[in-house]
Amino acid sequence: MGKLKNIGSAISRYQASKGFGVHSPFAFSFITNVLDERYGYYCYERLQQLRLQVTERTRKEQGYKPRVISISEAAAMFRVANHYNPPLFLSIGGSYGVAAASLLSVSSQSRMVLYDPMANDNAAAKEILSSYGDRITRADSLQEAIGTYSERLGDNGLHFIAINNITDNDASTIAALMADAATWQGVVIIRNIDTSGITAKLWQQLKYCMTYGMTFTNGKMAVVILNPKLPRQDFEIWLS
Repeated sequence: MGKLKNIGSAISRYQASKGFGVHSPFAFSFITNVLDERYGYYCYERLQQLRLQVTERTRKEQGYKPRVISISEAAAMFRVANHYNPPLFLSIGGSYGVAAASLLSVSSQSRMVLYDPMANDNAAAKEILSSYGDRITRADSLQEAIGTYSERLGDNGLHFIAINNITDNDASTIAALMADAATWQGVVIIRNIDTSGITAKLWQQLKYCMTYGMTFTNGKMAVVILNPKLPRQDFEIWLS
């Protein structure tokens, strides 16, 4: 029965990713024109090169294989960011610089506040992040990152937050951020919800706190659209 249930769930997610059974005009458009968009953007090749660069260099210099964001997830993050084109991102973790690059590839005018302790000890990640110069503001703590982001964004800006990975020490701080996020207008992307208990818990918490807006997930990465004009709905889909 477990295998049949999984197959049925996979078929349902695939159908939803093509718009079948999706009655909301916004959700249908967002799924088919953003999440499942097939256009080959210029940055995909570069993101793939960055992934290989990080993997090969880390293996050679530090002797381990890093868990770098997949090209499909990096591309999906780019498409969502490209759709909204926010001037400022908050990135919690940067997946060795590759996830951060997927967001900043949208526009040369965009900026990012980044908190990513993992990148401090990885030469390849440092090199990727340093290539963006003053477009990235590095924070030494999660509290500092959130404070800097909030100050620069102001009261009326569109929030765009990407959560790639977090530590146990930051769990309570990020939980408070998710409670606040449920009242905002903007986008939250949460990755690694299938491999990290902390991010999985945050994902469930955010859904519980939301009174409006829509969520889209493939069980590994979740995209949350916070908009008071949208009804509260959840969609399980494939992310191409």
